[in-house]
Amino acid sequence: MTRRKLAKSRRPEAERAAEHYLFEVFGCEPDQIVRAVRTQWQSVDFWGCDVMGRTKDGKCYFAQATAGQNEAVRVRRRKLDKISWNPFETVVVLQLVEQPNPAFARRKDFYFRIHRLADGNWSVDSVAHPVPREWFKKLRVEE
Repeated sequence: MTRRKLAKSRRPEAERAAEHYLFEVFGCEPDQIVRAVRTQWQSVDFWGCDVMGRTKDGKCYFAQATAGQNEAVRVRRRKLDKISWNPFETVVVLQLVEQPNPAFARRKDFYFRIHRLADGNWSVDSVAHPVPREWFKKLRVEE
């Protein structure tokens, strides 16, 4: 898959898509998914991560979302390496990448390239996870 450079303006969209990823893939409870605070005067994150979620059985998932390229991912991975994570916590870096859609000339498809931290070692999933367009909107779950 050829990756194209994404603008920094995609960062909020990547964070919203990360919320959906925690809900859909890891099964986190919607009311237990929290996004970091970033305003002009304040920045609060969860041990270097943008999104944190928890499942019913108490497992914690931390996701750092980025729309940057390899250097941005490398910086974020180094930052997360410095933290001593508990074995019951899952840490992922979700790299938002785009690819032109062959069916439509101007349309692009988006994917997450998943970087997982396990036992102090990083692994990258061989298959990119598709990001539907509705994931760029706020997570709303109707019961």
